[in-house]
Amino acid sequence: MKIYDGQNVRNVALLGHGDTGKTQLVSALLYAAGMVNRLGKVDEGSSVTDYDEEEIQRKFSITSALAHAEWGKTKINLIDTPGYNIFMHETEAALLAAESALMLVHAVAGVEVQTEKVWGFCEKYALPRVVVINQLDRDRASFERALSAIREAYGRTVVPVQLPVGEEKNFRGVIDLVRMKALLYDASGSGKAKESDIPPELSDAAAKAREGLIEMVAEGNDKLMEEFFEKGTIPVEDLIPGLKQAVTERRLYPVVASAGLPNIGSDALVNLIVDYLPSPVERREVTGLDREGGNPVKRKIADDQPVCAYVFKTVADAFAGRVTPSPSSGTR
Repeated sequence: MKIYDGQNVRNVALLGHGDTGKTQLVSALLYAAGMVNRLGKVDEGSSVTDYDEEEIQRKFSITSALAHAEWGKTKINLIDTPGYNIFMHETEAALLAAESALMLVHAVAGVEVQTEKVWGFCEKYALPRVVVINQLDRDRASFERALSAIREAYGRTVVPVQLPVGEEKNFRGVIDLVRMKALLYDASGSGKAKESDIPPELSDAAAKAREGLIEMVAEGNDKLMEEFFEKGTIPVEDLIPGLKQAVTERRLYPVVASAGLPNIGSDALVNLIVDYLPSPVERREVTGLDREGGNPVKRKIADDQPVCAYVFKTVADAFAGRVTPSPSSGTR
């Protein structure tokens, strides 16, 4: 494995109500990134992060689990968390090791009880987040209905950066509202898109949604607001860093479209994680305990600082004893 500078690391927790498809999405992201040689499936007991016998049998996560993907110059640590109330202590503990979160919302059910609980966790720990409307390939799935429910619950700062191309069984891709291109996926499940022009029947909706995105990005940035008033828009080269700043400062929560099982939207989501979510060094400073007397100490997160670690999970294994997995959540 390569050694990555702190600015090229992303520690991301996947959150959401049970059965929103977190574990399946992790498998899809790993397959799209080339980290595994087949698309693992929860229903077949072959997903990457549900490896415990009881999890395989029950087909849902009981504990948080780690996986990583290497994408270009960036290493992404993914923390797959449980979605049912009885296991929420695992989910909350995992957030202390993350700088951001993917908040999954079911495209059929919309905002559910645990959605609200994990959103509250993100508020508690000041985590930037991306809302993933997932399982858009399901019967009765609706991006618009789910988005409306999310906005009703969390306000106008929840803003789409993608629109779906098709819904239910016809869901076949997404429209990137930043670059104004359609990303279409074939039935192979590779998770790799073919870029094309936006379908004519969706061009008006895409233009309107992009205008709303630009207005929200500019709203909290005086320089971009001046550019918006002067030009009537914001060019891509300014919109991308402006959107990243808005996401990092939690002024805006991007919404994307996805379906984990057919692996639609996965490479676009990995690119979004790299482009818009913060790295560990953007935490700036953390508080811990020194080894000598257990006294509180503050440390800047930077590549030139001494190595430090945060233990958020320890497993008692019958054969290996107590094991503490590491997501490389520091700068290296």
